[in-house]
Order: sequence, then structure tokens, then C-alpha cells
Amino acid sequence: MKRILMVLIASAALPLASVAWAQEPAKAEPAAKPDCSAQKTAYDAAVTESKAKPDMSSCADKKGKEKTECMKPLKDKAKEDAKAAKEKVKTAKHDMDCCKSPKKKGCAM
Repeated sequence: MKRILMVLIASAALPLASVAWAQEPAKAEPAAKPDCSAQKTAYDAAVTESKAKPDMSSCADKKGKEKTECMKPLKDKAKEDAKAAKEKVKTAKHDMDCCKSPKKKGCAM
């Protein structure tokens, strides 16, 4: 008797469980991709800036030691600018990556 009662309860509960499962609300569609065009533009500009060459035309008419002395400060400035440009590219790339996937590690939510 106990066994029959258990089978009846289980068989009665089975259709109810499937109905409850079928009525589960549909999952929401994934959010639209964010517009990262501003970050992309900033990244492209930073990359272009990092590839710029120093202008040595002011030293072209000089020769020998005079030319070397003329070029030294320009080259030093170009090295500093390149270092700053690399940092700018790194920051712009991070911003663009965070825009594309905000849940990425290191991105503020």
C-alpha cells in the first residue's frame, strides 16, 4: 500500500514539474554591443603618433661634429616622445578592450 501511494505521488508530481519548467521565462537577449568607436579612434591616433619619425631637416645643411651636436637633442626628444606614445597606445588599447568587454579583469564596471 505504501509503495503504491509513493508511485501515485511521484507520477502526479512529474507532469507538474514539466509544466513549471516549460513556463520558465525565456532568457533575455544579450545586450547590444557597446559603441567603441571613440576608443578605436583614440587607439588609431595613438598608434599613428607612436610611428612618427623625428624631424632632422634642420640639421641637414650641417656637417660633421656640428651636425651630430644638432641631432643629439632632437634624438633625445624623439626617444622621450616615443616612450610617452607607447604608454598612450597601451592606455588606449586598455580602454578599447574594456569597452568591448567590460567584465574583463582590470576594467571598472
